[in-house]
Amino acid sequence: MQNQMKNNIIFFGSDINAKNLLEKLVNSHFHISLVITKSEKKTGREKKQNPVKIFCVEKNIDFLEGDSVDKKEIEIIKSKNPDTGILLAYGALVSQNVIDIFPFGILNIHPSMLPKYRGSSPVQTALLNGDIETGVSIMLLSKKMDAGPIIVQQKLKIEKSDNYSTLSEKLFNIGIKLLLENLEKYLQKQIIPKEQDESLKTITKMIEKSDGLINFNDSAKNIYNKIRAFEIWPGAYTKFNGKILKIIEADYIEKITENKIGKVFTEDGNVFVTCKDSILQLKKVQLEGKSSCDIKSFINGYKNFVGSIL
Repeated sequence: MQNQMKNNIIFFGSDINAKNLLEKLVNSHFHISLVITKSEKKTGREKKQNPVKIFCVEKNIDFLEGDSVDKKEIEIIKSKNPDTGILLAYGALVSQNVIDIFPFGILNIHPSMLPKYRGSSPVQTALLNGDIETGVSIMLLSKKMDAGPIIVQQKLKIEKSDNYSTLSEKLFNIGIKLLLENLEKYLQKQIIPKEQDESLKTITKMIEKSDGLINFNDSAKNIYNKIRAFEIWPGAYTKFNGKILKIIEADYIEKITENKIGKVFTEDGNVFVTCKDSILQLKKVQLEGKSSCDIKSFINGYKNFVGSIL
């Protein structure tokens, strides 16, 4: 029957991407017997809304809310007799004794072509490296981070205009579609998971605030890639008038000038900064404590910007 519930799934997730996947699973008539989500966090005096929790309440889906999966939660999971788990943007580690409950394991969407770019910053790293393509892997969770067997993968071309926001959205949309298209095949044992080649692995690092600092003694292309990668956080920034200046949008030109490295200059009505062997065109910036604005509005307000050394 078209509306017959399929399989028995426990879902782990906490953000809007997780909610979107959960909704599509429900609409595809998969049986979600339990949802496990992170506790809502306070922002000021109010709690930050958890879209997964809201969806569960609306659809009358059983859910557990907390910061970890402990003995009590494990017993509840076992009582559901699940076939598999699905995890997306859960926000906490899942231990091996939890993974072992599921006969078909726990599936996860990872935004890279594993074993390349394991770890916490696969999307940022692809942009930082100026890669022309990346992809999505549907994998099984394992004790070792992002090292589990692969169910299916799909590549994606990275556009020059992509930044962290646009590329992440594309990758998660592909990942959700890929999971939905292959989940039933996997549960019917029509797909055999493939072990990753450990010799090809690369590990991405945890991004820190200091990573956003721009060194203009680098190529403009590398700085442009940093601006794309750190668009959401921590931002790509320099100092002007003793304050942090974030560069929100830019472009680069492979052109050598006689200007000193870091010098701001104008040419043909555009604003540039001299970099190593190239120049960075500034398009949109944000000075600490101010709103972001286009570069022409900025130089109108700060006449000493052109000619300064960043």
